[in-house]
Amino acid sequence: MNISLVILAYNEEKFIKDVVSKYINYFDEVIVVNDNSRDETKNIIQNLEKNYENLTLINNTKNFGAGKSLEIGINHFLESKNDYLIKIDGDDQFSFHDVIFLKDLIQKEHFDFIKCDRFWHDGIIGKIPTIRYLGNSFASFLIKFSTGSWSINDPLNGLFLFSKNILSDFKLPKLFYRYGYPFFVVTDSIKKSIVKDIKIGQFKNEIKYQNELSNLNPIVMFFKLIWYTLKNYYSKINLKIKISEFQISALLDIFSQVSFIFSIYSFYKIIIIRYFSYNGPQGIWFMVCLIFLFTAIYLISLSQKIEKKVTKSKIIEINRI
Repeated sequence: MNISLVILAYNEEKFIKDVVSKYINYFDEVIVVNDNSRDETKNIIQNLEKNYENLTLINNTKNFGAGKSLEIGINHFLESKNDYLIKIDGDDQFSFHDVIFLKDLIQKEHFDFIKCDRFWHDGIIGKIPTIRYLGNSFASFLIKFSTGSWSINDPLNGLFLFSKNILSDFKLPKLFYRYGYPFFVVTDSIKKSIVKDIKIGQFKNEIKYQNELSNLNPIVMFFKLIWYTLKNYYSKINLKIKISEFQISALLDIFSQVSFIFSIYSFYKIIIIRYFSYNGPQGIWFMVCLIFLFTAIYLISLSQKIEKKVTKSKIIEINRI
């Protein structure tokens, strides 16, 4: 069984040599995708290439972003004879022990996809910015709603393991070329479990913070994740309606959206009665709004319970050693 490691690197001259050196002898191929770094990252990797036959450097012609760099690395992996791919970043935030644990695990037990979760009592080393706590909490809620898998946590964690099978039709939307690509990776993998018998795991990993600066715009990320969550939710309804086991779940989703639309209309009636001198029974419209809103919520929860029962894949919690 052959395993590749892909390292995403942008201006990582401080860390990239150590990161490559510590992993190079553990993997059949180490792929470094240099996202048009402005520092010495490229030169450092080129010098290392002279010493290691299993080291491959891919230089992006311009700065595409981390998400697009991942897709480029995946496409290279798919052309190889290797069976699995582990993805890390070049900033040395991920624990060496965790990465090697995943590599050893896959040689004993098959998984199609493993995502990680840093939010446990020993998962964060150093100080993580408060905005990231809030952002991940919000993203966790969105992905639970979008996928129906309420055991999924930390959807913005960037440590992954993939089988070649689950990556065969991988296509990253342009929306995630720069930021938020882990959210798509997790959502897309879970969505595939509706039609494929795939094995998904979640592993509690460690991430080290050293006062790194982030270029992430939280406002842009906020709207990006909301838009994609809704898009994925409705596209999943379209997928479920075509599969007999999921059709009841899809119909419940559709009825929930009808109820939600009526609740919005009722809320509109309340506003125009209260603030624009429109004649009408405000109290009755308020009750109607609540009835339709709670009906929508109930139907969504019922749909997700049905989906969970018939889905072909469960999220398996992987215990640390």
